[in-house]
Amino acid sequence: MYLWMKWLHIIAVISWMAGILYLYRLLIYHRERGVGAKDIHELLSLMEYRLYRYITVPAMWVAAVAGFAMIGLNPELLQGKWLHVKLAAVAFLIVSTVVAGKISVRAAADPSSLPASRTLRIANEVPTVLMMVIVGLVVFKAF
Repeated sequence: MYLWMKWLHIIAVISWMAGILYLYRLLIYHRERGVGAKDIHELLSLMEYRLYRYITVPAMWVAAVAGFAMIGLNPELLQGKWLHVKLAAVAFLIVSTVVAGKISVRAAADPSSLPASRTLRIANEVPTVLMMVIVGLVVFKAF
């Protein structure tokens, strides 16, 4: 059962990362092209909503449930300090995901509320850096 949870966890994390990285990219496009064009704004708002609601958030939940199931099936994992740091990084990744969702909701109502393009580009790098930290912790289990 542990390997099935690990398999599910990996698939869900890949889906979550694809979703969050693409959502931030859509927000950048929204800022750069959708603020003054109603048709583009409506299309990007719909894309953002569907991506967040139907792919990103469900994948995040499946990743979390499968991850905690793995810990439940193999509680020895909790002895590694690397897992505690990983869980902290995952918490920041969840925050980054929720922030992107809130930005998207605000943008759908008022596209001029979008942060600057540069701010969104920096925010787009946060999940990537967190992913690198998380995967590094899992692979190297340095402590």
